[in-house]
Amino acid sequence: MKKDIFLGRRVAVYRIDKFLGEGGFAYVYRARDGNLDIDVALKVLKPAFAYDEVFEENFRREAHRAAKFRHPNVVAIHYAGKDDDVVFFSMDLLETGLKDFMKSGRPVEDGLIIKVGMDVASALQFAHTHEGGIVHRDLKPDNILFDRHGNAVVTDFGIAEAATNYTAATGTTVYVGTPKYMSPEQARGQRVDHRSDIYSLGVTLYEMATGEAPFTGRDWFELGRKHIEELPITPRDVNEKLDPELERIVLKCLQKNPADRFQSAEQLRSELAMLAGETIRPVVIAPPEDTPAPEPPPPPEPVLSPPSLPEAEVLEEQRALFGLHEATTRPPKKSGRGLTWALLVVLIGGAVGAYAADLGGLKALGEEKLPMLANLPFLGTGSVYATSFMHPNVEGGAPIDAEFAIEFSGLIDPATASSKNVTLTGPNGRSVPVEISVTLDRKGMIVHPASNLAYESDYTIQITDGLLTAAGTPIFQSARASEPGASWSFKTQLPPPDTDPPYLAASVPEKDARLASLTSPISLTFSEPVDPTSVNSQSVRLIDAAGASVQVDVMLTTDFRSAQVQPGQALAASSRYTLQLASSISDQSGNPMQPDSLVFTTSAAAVPPPAAPAILSVSVLPQQAMTQVRIELDGQDLGNPPKLNLSIDSNRQHRLRLIAQPPFSSHQLVLHEESFRPTPGQRVEVKQQLRPFGSITVTSEPAADVFIDGVFVGSTPLAGFPLLSGRHQLELHPTSESAARFGLYSGQFELEPFQKANLGTLKLPTR
Repeated sequence: MKKDIFLGRRVAVYRIDKFLGEGGFAYVYRARDGNLDIDVALKVLKPAFAYDEVFEENFRREAHRAAKFRHPNVVAIHYAGKDDDVVFFSMDLLETGLKDFMKSGRPVEDGLIIKVGMDVASALQFAHTHEGGIVHRDLKPDNILFDRHGNAVVTDFGIAEAATNYTAATGTTVYVGTPKYMSPEQARGQRVDHRSDIYSLGVTLYEMATGEAPFTGRDWFELGRKHIEELPITPRDVNEKLDPELERIVLKCLQKNPADRFQSAEQLRSELAMLAGETIRPVVIAPPEDTPAPEPPPPPEPVLSPPSLPEAEVLEEQRALFGLHEATTRPPKKSGRGLTWALLVVLIGGAVGAYAADLGGLKALGEEKLPMLANLPFLGTGSVYATSFMHPNVEGGAPIDAEFAIEFSGLIDPATASSKNVTLTGPNGRSVPVEISVTLDRKGMIVHPASNLAYESDYTIQITDGLLTAAGTPIFQSARASEPGASWSFKTQLPPPDTDPPYLAASVPEKDARLASLTSPISLTFSEPVDPTSVNSQSVRLIDAAGASVQVDVMLTTDFRSAQVQPGQALAASSRYTLQLASSISDQSGNPMQPDSLVFTTSAAAVPPPAAPAILSVSVLPQQAMTQVRIELDGQDLGNPPKLNLSIDSNRQHRLRLIAQPPFSSHQLVLHEESFRPTPGQRVEVKQQLRPFGSITVTSEPAADVFIDGVFVGSTPLAGFPLLSGRHQLELHPTSESAARFGLYSGQFELEPFQKANLGTLKLPTR
């Protein structure tokens, strides 16, 4: 379907004016809102998905859900709906993105890395903890834009969630995530949580810091393997000017094990803020200049291991500085290729000479023995043709990203490189949606299917005569082709059979543990999902010190990778037990595990039964403040009051806080805090009369730092900032970039109890 089919069309109150771009599931246009008379960005679901009722429903539901997000670092969605056959949502029009400032081989300044990292982490923390929580799943520079104040704003929340829900509902797999930025758990096809977004942000920060991605590869399989197995070169080996503390933060985001990363986006934001000294100024984002910057010097070669130590030990010592302890494969060293290139030049030069002269049949011999010579051009034709077509061994049943690379002999016109002129067809002539991208040198093109391919099936990529060169002429299959256009056929393959047996990857208690609990279940984690019928009380046996069997109940988790083994009786104190795992346990391909055992010793005394819980009830007055107050118990958010008859641990110190936090605000004000230690069965009632408070929203022209009652509280736009009611002094200080043209703004405002005050857009005085 043509991407320009919607141009000029009216959808609800919007007039579609200009095509801006496209992703896997939707086109993006500039549109005019006829009611508000403003330009907006309109995301329109591609027809291939719009006609699928299940996908459409998921898309619209997630758009409505994301529209409830109101945060300075999340793009604002205005409206989501359907008009005739067009499924769409409108949002703020932000035309400058992080991608505009990232150039291959050119690191950006530390200040911009920290600013973008803090802003995006703030957006992620909000998304992960509000409206039930949304994991982005496809965070990358393309989805990070800038508003006019220079703040980073994240877009496309909920798009990947809609695709994931569609897969769960229909069993039809659609592509979610971008391989270059996906987490190891995404590459494995495992279930992901908010820590996957932290990894993707780490990839983005690494690319900003070094000018190159931590991993590159020709296809999804190579990229996925590297995300799972390899460690990146440390950023300061590429950019020696990078702050060491910033390098540590980036590498912690890139930990393979989610448990070793930052456990929340707020933790990441806090560490970046500490690195910035809590006085970070907004970074002015100006569109990049048209004139190219001078080429930077080549990055320094990676530091090689000292000869006195084995390479593995040196690598471990280097990584230990950053808390990286996983066994990985170091990226291959770059080897000299001068001799290889010299031989190629001689070989091709000789073949070209034979081709031009066609002496003694050498031309035909060269083409027969060296197929690449068949693409040598007719002398003087000047036509542009395809020089290579590369594709991976596609395994269609896995969650793959099969990118097909096509290279050309000359420049092509990026405006014509679209799904209109480049198509992918499969069995029975079925069309597969594709994404098309052109390389920076405009002499290559990447064709990326938007959905999985089938096993052992024939596919064809075809280029029509609508794909044009920079001069406006058609593309040819080869220099010898007489008709414009090109096509390549390939066949997908079955994945290699699974021959690796499962093994016991972790346990609680650990092997040879001492002082293990007498009553807690034994937790087992296998290296891969196991056959649920093979794990039972016959294949998992608990033996006491006398060699007698102890009855156990074995329960598998829903992912079939973990099991809980509950003894049928309390274990004896100070006694040795052995948990035996038989070879009858197998994975889902039937590979049996090697027999294994887990030996542990119980504690010396019986664990006393847990004390009866205490009961907590929390309410606040006045009632109109309830929606702006949340309850926090021992650091856990319990939501808005009232909360009645909560069961909490007795004989333990608890900390209760009542925090003013208006809806959709990232700012908070502690109103009440107390600690208590309840006895078993005690009923604790907290009924707190709150101090009057309200919240303010203020913007400024230009952007400025905000001081309230002499205290720095953030930068404009400042939305939903809570304060105690009464009169306050407001000062707006111009940023360092604007200090030469603008002066300080000073004024007072009165904040009514439990009210939201919008101070409007305040203009700083000119000097």
